[in-house]
Parts: sequence; structure tokens; C-alpha cells
Amino acid sequence: MLKKIIILVSFSMFATPLALANKNDWRKNSSTDKKLENLIKVIPSTSDLMIQMGERYKNLYWAGKQEKWDFADYQIDEMQALIRTLKITRPKRSKSIDTHFKNAFSDIQKAIKENNWSKFSSGFDSMRHKCMACHRANDHAFIVLNPKPAKGNSPALD
Repeated sequence: MLKKIIILVSFSMFATPLALANKNDWRKNSSTDKKLENLIKVIPSTSDLMIQMGERYKNLYWAGKQEKWDFADYQIDEMQALIRTLKITRPKRSKSIDTHFKNAFSDIQKAIKENNWSKFSSGFDSMRHKCMACHRANDHAFIVLNPKPAKGNSPALD
């Protein structure tokens, strides 16, 4: 009998908080309007996405410098995905993005396919200037990108 009581008490200690947590979970119990309102509140800001972009920018440079071409190509893919996300989450910036990034990656992508550091360096600089033009167009001219980032932060880089 004592064993049954211990099992019941133990179960109730774990089940009760779980039941309360599910009861208060807006994702499960709120109206569609409330769910949408809460989701809009947590959409990443432009600065959140740009922090990720900055990491990709540094990793891209060092991937090219270390001739890790597949990793460099991956950084480009991720940067383009961040730009697509930004256009969705911040539609007011969409026109500016289209203006500044229409061909921002074409030279650097060609250099990656050719495994050519010299062309990569030139393409990277061209992309950097397009990034900074976008910053200027969006009242963020004070954000100036280093032409040669000090280091990449990925453990895939030396």
C-alpha cells in the first residue's frame, strides 16, 4: 500500500506542473489572432538578422582566404537566405534590398566556382561596397564593414 501511495504522490508531483504548463501555453490555447499577435512580437529584427549576416561575412572572407571553397559557397547561400528572410520580416526594406543586392554575389560566386582567391578578393570587396551602400540607404552609414575581417568564428576555419 505504501508503495502505491509513493507512486501516486510521485506521479502527481510531475503531472500537475505539466498540466498547468500546457494550460498556460498560448501556442496551444490562444485564439488564432492572439497566436499571430505573439508571433509577430518575436519576429527577428533587422539588427538580429544583421548579427548573423556579420558572422557569415567574416566566415565567408576566411573561407575564401583558406581556400575552403565549399564552405565559402555555403556562407553565400546562408547570406542569401538571411536576405530573403529580411525581405519577409521587414517588407519596408524590400525595395532597398532589391536595389543593392540584385547582383551582389555574382562575382564572388564565380570566383568560388573557379577556386580563385584573386577574383574572390575582388568579388568580396564588390559585395562589401554593396552592403555598405545598403547601410547608407537605410540610415546606417555608421556601420562600415572591415575589408579584411580579423578572423572567422566558425570552428570549420583554421
